[in-house]
Amino acid sequence: MKAFWRLGAFQDEGNRVDITSQSLRATCRHIFVLNLKLMVLLTIMLWFILSLFFGANYKRSFYAYRLDIDIVNLDNGPVGQAIVDSILAIPAAKTLPTWRLNTDITTLDQARDYARKYAWGVVVINSELSTSLDNALATGADYSPSAAITLMEGEGRSAIARLFVIQTAIPQMVGSVATQYAIRQLSEYQSKIDGESQSKTNIQALLTPIGWTTERVGFYSFEISPILLPLGMMAMFVCVLVPTMMLKFGSYPAYKTTKHKHIFLFLIAIILGLCLLFSLFGALAFLAYKGPEYYHLRQGLPVTGGRFFSLWMCYALTLMPMALWIKSLTILIPPAFVAIPSILTLIPNTLSGMVSIDLCPKFYIWFHGLPFYQGGVLARYIISGNYPKIGQCLGILFGEIAVSLFLLYGSTFIQPHFVHTGAVDHLGNHRGTDAYQGSQLGKKPASDTSMDRPSERLLEKGMDHTPDSDSNTVPIIDDHSLVAQAAMRNETIVV
Repeated sequence: MKAFWRLGAFQDEGNRVDITSQSLRATCRHIFVLNLKLMVLLTIMLWFILSLFFGANYKRSFYAYRLDIDIVNLDNGPVGQAIVDSILAIPAAKTLPTWRLNTDITTLDQARDYARKYAWGVVVINSELSTSLDNALATGADYSPSAAITLMEGEGRSAIARLFVIQTAIPQMVGSVATQYAIRQLSEYQSKIDGESQSKTNIQALLTPIGWTTERVGFYSFEISPILLPLGMMAMFVCVLVPTMMLKFGSYPAYKTTKHKHIFLFLIAIILGLCLLFSLFGALAFLAYKGPEYYHLRQGLPVTGGRFFSLWMCYALTLMPMALWIKSLTILIPPAFVAIPSILTLIPNTLSGMVSIDLCPKFYIWFHGLPFYQGGVLARYIISGNYPKIGQCLGILFGEIAVSLFLLYGSTFIQPHFVHTGAVDHLGNHRGTDAYQGSQLGKKPASDTSMDRPSERLLEKGMDHTPDSDSNTVPIIDDHSLVAQAAMRNETIVV
C-alpha cells in the first residue's frame, strides 16, 4: 500500500479537465440521450404495470353476477319451497351473485363436499324444516331458527371474492328472504289462528321462523389465502432470477468453443437445480409457518411427507417455465434492457394470484394461462383439498415448460451464430450500438501491444511459471521489482 501512494495515484491530475469542458460535451450529450431513452421506456413500462393492477381492481363489484350461489332444498316441504321461490325471485343485478337451484345434492355432507371442491357458496335449506316449524307454531315445541338454513362459504377458489362478495351477499339475501317469510307467516297466523291455539304458539318460531348458521368449508383460512402463494412464489422466482441473469454475462465465452447441445443442456441443468433448491425453501417456509400445529385444519390439511413433496414439486413446476422463458429472452437482449422482460413477466404473474379473475374485466382472462395462477390453484388444492383442477394445472404447466424449452433451444442456437459473426460482443451488446465492444471474444486485440514489453513478458513468465528458453531456472518476480518496473513506465501498481 505504501508503494501505491508513493507512486502517486493522482499524478496525472494536471492533465484532467473540468466536467464543464467543451471536450466532454459530446460524451455527456450521448450519455444523457441514452438514459433519456431508457427513462422513457421505463415510464411506459411503469404505466403498463399500474394500469394492469388498477384495471384488475376497477369496479370489481360490477362483476359479482359471474359468481354462482347454489341453493339446495333438503326440506322438500312448503316452507323450503317458499324460501327457494323467494330467493329465485330476487331481481338479477350485476352487483349480486347469480342464484341457481341444485337438485343433485341430497345430504348435508354432499353439500359440504360440493362447496369445498367446486362452489363459490351453497345455501342449504335443512331437512325437516317445515315439520319442525309447523309443530312449534301448533304445539309450542322448542324451535331453533338458526337450524333452518346452513350457509356454506367456499374458501378454496378465491379469498378476495369470498371477502367482497360471498361473505356479504349470502347473509344479506337470506336475511331479506327470512324477513319476508316472517311477515307473511305472521299475517297468515293472525287471520287463521283461534284463541286457544294462539296460547300454545312458540312466539320465537312465529316472529323469527328463519335463521341460519354459517359454515366456512375448505381448510384454507383467509389469513394465508391471498398472500401466501403469490408472494411466496414471487420471492422464490426472484431468487432463481438473479443467478439466471448472471449466466447471461458468463456464458458467452462458451459459445466460441462448446457444442450447442451441451450449452443447451447445461442451462437446463442450472435452471432446474435453482428451481428445485428455492422451491424446497418455499415448501419448508410453509411448514415453518404452520409451526407446531401441523394438524391445524384452519391453516390447511395435515402436513404429511407426501403432501410436503407434492407442494415442493408444485412450486418447482411453477418456477421452471418462467425461468426458462426469462433465460430465452435475456440471451438475446442487450444488457441495458435485460431487466425489462423479467419485470413484465413477474408483475402480471404475481397479480394473477392476488386478484379474483372472475371479478376482473374480460381483458384479464389471459391470467388463467399464467404459471403463477395455475401453480397457485394446484398448491391450494395440495394444501387444503379445495377446488381440484389437477389435470388442468399440470397440463398447462407442462405445456408451458415445453414451449419455454423450445424457445431456449432456439435462443441458444441463434446466439452462437451472432457471436461467431460478430453481431454481438461478449456482454450481448449488438453491433452498431454505442456499447458494442468488438467481436474478438477470448482473443487479444491486435492493437494491444502491452504484452510486447519486456517487463510484461517477464511478468507473464513468472505468473505462468514457464522456464526461460535461455535458462533452466524460473524467474522470480517480487513486489519491489514490479513496483520499480511500473515506476520506470510511469504507471501505478497496487501491491
